[in-house]
Amino acid sequence: MSPRAHRSAPVLILVAAIAMAALVLASAGCDDAATATSPTTTSPVTETFSGQFVPGGSAARAFTAASPGSASITLTQVGPPAGLEVGLGVGIPQASGSGCYLTQSVQTGASSSPQLTVPVDAGVYCVRVYDLGTLTSPTAFTLTIVRP
Repeated sequence: MSPRAHRSAPVLILVAAIAMAALVLASAGCDDAATATSPTTTSPVTETFSGQFVPGGSAARAFTAASPGSASITLTQVGPPAGLEVGLGVGIPQASGSGCYLTQSVQTGASSSPQLTVPVDAGVYCVRVYDLGTLTSPTAFTLTIVRP
């Protein structure tokens, strides 16, 4: 062993001892009784979206799920005329902000029960109501979004 290597060995031992002491001190500061807590979840949020769309048109709205869960969409009113069916969908807003990429949709009339229930992660989603090609005049609608 060279004299130079022989002199650096005590330095390496000192560095290793300091690193070990730092590790012991850091772990001593941990409290075994502490537990991680997750944010409290409040009850689902209900939003109402009302508007009007024209023949060949649609109306869309973004909504934010604050946590994972299920989002339910209910078209509660559409028309006149009574018994009218339209398209109802849920999806992800386009990056440009000018539309909604639908991931699930149905052809439906008004109901008091959700027409769409989808699993969601925390994030931004959108809902769209649209003409199926049967409208002859502007049509009013109301829908309810229940989200986590």
